[in-house]
Amino acid sequence: MLHTKVKMPIYAQYGVPYAWLLDPVAHILEAYALEGGAWREIGRFAGAAPVSVAPFAAVTIRLDDLWAPTE
Repeated sequence: MLHTKVKMPIYAQYGVPYAWLLDPVAHILEAYALEGGAWREIGRFAGAAPVSVAPFAAVTIRLDDLWAPTE
């Protein structure tokens, strides 16, 4: 996956503290936190689940609002 091999190391190099990876086909959200220069997965969510995860833990996001409608 391009994000984990190319973008994530660049984000870590510049100290980006959080990264969310969305897979709109599989309907998956992966959330990561940068700790000690390495990425740690802080959550993996799928489908239509309501999600509250850093850095937006005060807000609940409905994942089904992120995916294109299926017919």
